[in-house]
Amino acid sequence: FLSALAVGVAALQVALPAQAPAQQVTMETLLDRIQIEDLLVRYYYDLTMGRAHEMSEYFTEDALLDVDGTIANGRAEIERLYGGGRARDPEAAPRPRNGMLLTNPVIEVKGNRAQAHVIWTGVTNKGVGEPPALYEQGPEDTELVKIDGKWLISKRYISSDSGLPD
Repeated sequence: FLSALAVGVAALQVALPAQAPAQQVTMETLLDRIQIEDLLVRYYYDLTMGRAHEMSEYFTEDALLDVDGTIANGRAEIERLYGGGRARDPEAAPRPRNGMLLTNPVIEVKGNRAQAHVIWTGVTNKGVGEPPALYEQGPEDTELVKIDGKWLISKRYISSDSGLPD
């Protein structure tokens, strides 16, 4: 029995992939991580507050944004992507209030470059007394670069695992 158990444990160790060690946190990387998390949270805050015309300011001049295969290259295309769309009918019923939860952040800083991986979850609230509902979720992978002391997005890949936004 013990030999069979030892063989089973050895096989399990071979079958499990080795996990990459977490980045060593220093005072500098901690500050960078906080700045990057703030940038990601403010990005969605501005988006949900109707500031879509300002979204390109989060990106480098030559940035790439890929949202479920819709690709925008550079600030001008990113601005059109966020600023475009159909005009809202003033007679239409008010839209529900939407928010975005960012969870499970893995942020690795290497000098003036960083990568951030998060899971995002879209939440909608139809009104007071109504329960909030989850309407979409997916992974987000972002490459960032620090320019003149400010973190900016150079590449961003957003995927929706469930549901697609309007």
